[in-house]
Formats: sequence, C-alpha cells, structure tokens
Amino acid sequence: MMMLKYRCLTAALALVSSVAAAATGGAAPTGFGAGFKSIDEVATARFGALDLKTIAEEDALREAAGNPMRFAIAHDSTIDVRTGGTWEQKGDRSIWRYRVQAQDAASLNFGFTRFHVPASARVFIYASKDHAQLAGPYDAASHNALGQLWTPIIISTDVMVELDVATSERNQVDLVLGKINQGYRGFGTHSKGYEQPGLHLTGEGKSACSPDAIQSGACNMDVACMDSSDPWNNPRRSVGAYTMSGTDTCTGSLVNNTAGDRSMLFITASHCNVVANPAGIVVYWNYESATCRTPGSAASGNPVPRPTTTSSGSTFLARTRNPFSGTDCTNGAVCSDNTLVRLNGTPDPAWNLFWAGWDHGSTPAHCAPGPNANSDAGQCAAIHHPNVDEKRITFVEQDFQVGGISGGTNTHWHSFWDPTPPILPNIPAPQPASLPPGVTEPGSSGSPLYNASQRLVGVLSGGPSACGATGADLSDFYGQLSVAWDGEGTPTTRMKDWLDPTSSGVTAIDGIGMTPFNFTVDPTAVSACVTSDTATVNIAATYDAGFSGTVAFSASSAPSGVNGTFAPPSLTPPSSASVLTLSGISPLAPGSFFNILVTGTSGADTVSKTIPLTVAGPLSGSVNLQTPANGATGVSTSATLTWDALAGAASYTIEVATDAGFTNIVATQAGITTTSYAASGLSPNTTYYWHVKPTNGCGDGTFSAAFSFTTANVICHSPALAIPDNNPTGVNDTITLTDTSMINSLKLSITATHTYVGDLKFTLSKDAASSAVIDRPGYTGTGFGCSNNDIDVLLDDAAASPVEDACSATPPAIGGTLSPNAPGLAPFAGLSLAGTWTLNVSDNAASDTGTLTEWCLVPELAVNDTIFADGFEMVVR
Repeated sequence: MMMLKYRCLTAALALVSSVAAAATGGAAPTGFGAGFKSIDEVATARFGALDLKTIAEEDALREAAGNPMRFAIAHDSTIDVRTGGTWEQKGDRSIWRYRVQAQDAASLNFGFTRFHVPASARVFIYASKDHAQLAGPYDAASHNALGQLWTPIIISTDVMVELDVATSERNQVDLVLGKINQGYRGFGTHSKGYEQPGLHLTGEGKSACSPDAIQSGACNMDVACMDSSDPWNNPRRSVGAYTMSGTDTCTGSLVNNTAGDRSMLFITASHCNVVANPAGIVVYWNYESATCRTPGSAASGNPVPRPTTTSSGSTFLARTRNPFSGTDCTNGAVCSDNTLVRLNGTPDPAWNLFWAGWDHGSTPAHCAPGPNANSDAGQCAAIHHPNVDEKRITFVEQDFQVGGISGGTNTHWHSFWDPTPPILPNIPAPQPASLPPGVTEPGSSGSPLYNASQRLVGVLSGGPSACGATGADLSDFYGQLSVAWDGEGTPTTRMKDWLDPTSSGVTAIDGIGMTPFNFTVDPTAVSACVTSDTATVNIAATYDAGFSGTVAFSASSAPSGVNGTFAPPSLTPPSSASVLTLSGISPLAPGSFFNILVTGTSGADTVSKTIPLTVAGPLSGSVNLQTPANGATGVSTSATLTWDALAGAASYTIEVATDAGFTNIVATQAGITTTSYAASGLSPNTTYYWHVKPTNGCGDGTFSAAFSFTTANVICHSPALAIPDNNPTGVNDTITLTDTSMINSLKLSITATHTYVGDLKFTLSKDAASSAVIDRPGYTGTGFGCSNNDIDVLLDDAAASPVEDACSATPPAIGGTLSPNAPGLAPFAGLSLAGTWTLNVSDNAASDTGTLTEWCLVPELAVNDTIFADGFEMVVR
C-alpha cells in the first residue's frame, strides 16, 4: 500500500508540472540552463523539522475555537537582493538566487514583504532539484498598491527563489523576502508524523473528517459528479481555495455586482482574517477532480493535485465582525462574519470563471428534495474546499433556519445537510443505492452557501458537521449576507456599496460568466394547470457594453408532447424580451415534475437556466390545521402554527387575527412553501384566530376552518443563541418592551442545551438592576460543578429548592421550579416593564458547548395596573 501511495503521488506531481509549464506560457527560469554555480553553492536558508505533536494539538484547539485551518508555520526573514543570496552574470543579464531547505516540509511558500521590479525582471519559485514545481514568472505587472507578493505553494522540501533582470536595471530592484512558510499539511500532502487522533475537541469551529486531519473526508461529493446541464456548474466556477499570509487557508467565492462589470470581488469569512494582510491572499481556481469519485469510496478520500491557476494579492473593501472573537464581536447583532476584497490582476479567460449571483433577502431560503433520487433540482447547496483539498458540493433539502454561532445573534443561516444526497448522473457505475451525507471541514471556512436559485446568501463560519454526523450535528452556520448588507452603516462595514454600486436597490441578482450576455426567467419555477394546457415564461436578456450579436433561444428536457416556442426566437440588442410558451401540458398527470432547460446561444457563448415545471390540477378540499390545537391556552408569544399538507398545493397563505371574522388581521403571509409559520411578537394573554388557504397553478383553494388560541401571560424570546465555550464575557440576548405597567414580582424561565451546566452563569439585568440568577450550579470554587446536561427551569423566589443545588443525572440537569441564586428576582420588583431586558449567558470552563434556546419573563403586575394594555408592543433582538 505504501508503494502504491508514492506511485500515485509521483503521477500527481508530473501532472502539476505539465500544468505549470502551460501556466507560465513555456517560460523557464534562466537558472535551469548551464553555466551557473551548482545549487549547493547558492546561499541557503535551512530550517529544521517542526514540532508536529505540539502543532497538531494547537491546530485541534484553533479549529474548535473557530480559527481558520493552518497548514504552514511562518519563519521571519530579512533577506533582500542587496544583503543576501547569490548574484551571477550571464551576458547583459544578472541572476540572483536564494535557496531554502526545510526538513520534512510538505511544502514551502514565500511572502515578499517588498516587491518592486523593473520592466526587464522576472521572478520564479521552483523546486531546486527536480523542477517539477514551478510558480511564475512574476514581473512588473504583478505590482500592487501594498507593494507585496505572496506565492503559491511548492510541494518540496528544497526550493529556489530566482530573479532574472537586465544588469542595467539591477539597481531598480526592491525585493525583500520577509516570510518563509514551512508547510506541514494541505493540498494533498502532509509532513510525516502530523496527526490529530484523539485531539479533536468540542467546539463551534470545523472538525476534520479524516482521523489524522490531513485530507478531506471520503463522504464528500466531487463537483464533477454533476452532468453538464446542471445549473450548479455555474457557481462551481466562482469558488476558490486560498491561502492567507502563507500559513492559513479558507475558501471564498467571486461575486457579481449590479454593474455586471466582472470586477474581481471575492467574498469569504471575517474569521479567516484576510483584513490582517489583504496582500497575502493566493486563490487557487479550478482546484477539483476531473472525474466524479463515488462519495464514500476509498477513491473519494484521495486528494488530487492542486492547479497553478492562481490569483495573488487583494485590496480590502469591507467586513463584518468575527463572531468567534470576543474583542471584535462586541455587538452580536452585527457579527455575520462576511469579508469582501477585490483580487488583484485580470483572470485568464481560459480559467472560465463565474461571478456568483447573490440574494440579501432576510427570509430563509426554501430548499426542497429533488423530484427523484437522481436530481438536485430545488435543493440549496454549499460549494467548498474541505481540508484545502479539491472542490466539493454539499446539498440542503430543507429550509434554512435563522441562528447564530459563538458571539453572533441571529446573524447566520443554519443549514442542515441532506441526509440522503442525490445520486447524480456522473457518479460512476455501478451506482450505489444511497450515499453518505456530505459535510464541510476545516478549509471550507468562508465558502458560499447558495439558495435553490444558485444565489449566494452567506459564508461558512463553522458548525458541528463532519463525515458520519447525524441529526442536529449534520449542520453548519453561515454568516448571512442579509445582515452584512447594511453591516454597521459604513463602506468598510457593509457589503452593499460594493455589490450594488449602481444603487439599484435590488434584493437579488443572478451570476455572470465570461460571456457577453445573460438572461433571467420569470417566474423562476412554473406551476402549470392541466386545464389551461399552456404556461408562459418571460425571458429578459442583458448585454455587456458593445455586444451586438444575436442570442438564439432553445428549450430542452421537456417531457414528451410538451413543446416550447419563443416569441421572438432570438434577440439582438437593444431588444431584451422574449416569451417562452410551453404547450401540450394537459395530457400530463397532475403532480408531475420536470426541469425545462432554456439555453441562449451566441456564437461560442452559451447561458443556460433551469426552470422547474410542476403540473397542477384543480384543488379540492381544504387544509387541516394542527398546532396549536383549537382553543389552546398558555401558548407562547412566539408561536409556531402548523398544518397538514394538502395534495396538489404549491404554496399557502395564512391570516392571523384578533377576531373570528378576520376583520382585524395582525399578520398575514402568502407564498409559504412549507406547512408552518412562525408567528412572533404576539401579545400576552390575548386570543388569536388563524386559518390557511392553499394555492397552485390552477388558482386558490378555500380557507380552512379557523382555529383559535390564547397566549400565556409570559414574554418570551427564542434566540437559539450559541453559547461561546470558555468565555466569561458570554453573549447577550435582549427583549425590549413598551408596556409601562409596574412589576409586583417576577419569575423567569430559561431553556438551554449544554453538555456541562456547571460551566454556565445567567445574569438578568434591566436599568440599574442586575442579578446572577444561575451561577455555575454545584461549583464551590474548586472543580467544575454539575457535570450533567441541559436546563429547563422556572426560577421563582418563593420556590423551596435552590437552583445552585440542582443536578439531575437525566436531562434536564436543572429542571422544574427552583429558587434563583441570591439576590434572585427581588431587585426587579417595583420596576416598570418598559425598557430593555438583557439576559447574559457565559460559559466559564473549557470543552463543553451549548445553546440558549428560550427565556421568558413571567411578571405579576402591581394591583390596579392593567396587564399588557392596548398598544403593547414587543421587539426582540
């Protein structure tokens, strides 16, 4: 097995060498020729082996704490062309070389902290002996405003840095090699002895799938598993792995803007820390397997060679705060972990890049299972580089949820990975009956999450998923573009200035490739009624400035008997509108689902859009309501209303009112594609009525019979707020009230999940009043307190049993009605309800994590006060 492993690696390096030659246009370093000193005579920097045991332990801690994946250790250097290295003369050219050797290194890369060369100069980086690894040439075109250059990795323990310059311009060279970075893992390689078995810690960052944390997990799906017509092939081209300052690695994505100018806008996560050195980013494009390997197979776990198609350097544009940093994330509501930079240089058209579309809407995206086991239609997805290996795609078949990670408060999309991924067409035969769920890993941080329209909605912060995860652990958290859009209101803290430079105000745009035209379809999904036999789709084309070609339209993948015709069949600027008519629908069975592929072609340029088509029949019957049960009392003021799906319904409309005749409607929403609705901000101690109406392509059905429910005399918020591990500062959640009633006494309920409740402290405060109502139960100054799981408690000063003594062996460890830690809730008696109430929760010991699920104020008001008078409002954050 070991011999086979090395043979595979040799083949991989040979492939990289051939790609490198193509990338440099056949240019070769002068030092490859004869007549120079031997490499052993060149000035050399030597570095010993790294302490891999200590580094592995540090990496496990770093990744669990939400730091980017580290793959190299930096060595400071002051070498420049005037004080070090070896100069030689050849004709009218001067050649400078400097050799670097690092014992047991998996790779080497370099940071020129000063880089300025004249027009005649070329800089190369290459493996000293076998020349199989080559980067460059870098020349005057590589200059940037920060005056730095950071290089791709060279997979070698022995690397040469070479400058070739006209002797007459030698004095114009300003080249300082400030960083030499010794790699020990990543890009399919690792230093012997690096391993993390048994070192993985519970945390909110990413965990590796492979037991030694040196390669991506076999459970993941190659992007090559999609066939050529799959719309996910577009955003696939926008995603790149990148290194940061030569030591850390993450994933990011090119994004389109409303100007459609193909500016090299690249979005990633703030916790990847690009802002510390924007010049230090090196992006690897098209780093993917050329063929699909069956997920779960041994082949899927073997990394492929990285490409030499790279962009180096960037300019910082904007960022939102890092939720993993207590010093940065001082306001959880803005810690959405988004960073935007503009990459240096112009991409080679041969790279076939794509600028992803985006959607900054605040409504969670609808993600649905494909129509069959072989289709990803309707699903959402993430595309990423797990463990800084080849590009993978991970699917989502249920709606995103609003959540937060670490210090972020309702700043993230909580994405639950598809437990039964689609068996895509390019998965080799014999295709398995099922596939393992795909996930994300270290190195995936900053990667994009897309809605079902292939529009970017967030970037990866972290989460519990790893190969083999199940249930709630099969999920991750993505910083919302919707939160980052306005950020903190300045050009450097919000995304909209850069993604909407035309101030269009649009909520969403499609992506754009290296084609001179694009088009959109409206509607993006069709529900066609069998009784009408036809359905229409509006085509709206856009063109790059100067484009004067003709775009011809065609439709394919329609079911037998269905015809698609365009009026007009082609467009030439400035004409931009065509209508696709689908006819022959009536013979199809109601409930049938198809994907129509619409393609625009102009010469060698093509753009394709997939339009899901659902065949609908007239609706019969009405929706059955489920929860809350009719007449229910004591319902939360943040109630979730649910109903049964009605056969043939495409969406639903809900109305909530305070009267049975629905004349005073307090909430309504149409176009709901699930069977639930979160009714937040309801008034306490109030009776509500609600009903639901189904809709499909044949029109509206009838409203259901109405249900009623009465809310409890409580004020609740359900933040699903992640509690940062071992962080005494903790996180805050707030409820703001306008009711001016005076409090006679107060009770407080708290629901939280946590694997060691003795770590937790909860402090309630309002105005000048504050009380640590739960303070590390069972902790006496030594040890760690109650070691059991979860809290679901009502705190009441009159209760007989103290919360500090509670510790049940079965969850919840702290449950029932208990008296709070002194001074309890007495400090809040006599206060007005009006104002902001804050609950702080902190974790005061390492290695266990959890979530604040819900907390509720249960007030008893002073005599003669009217509880929750008319005009009561509640705002939750």
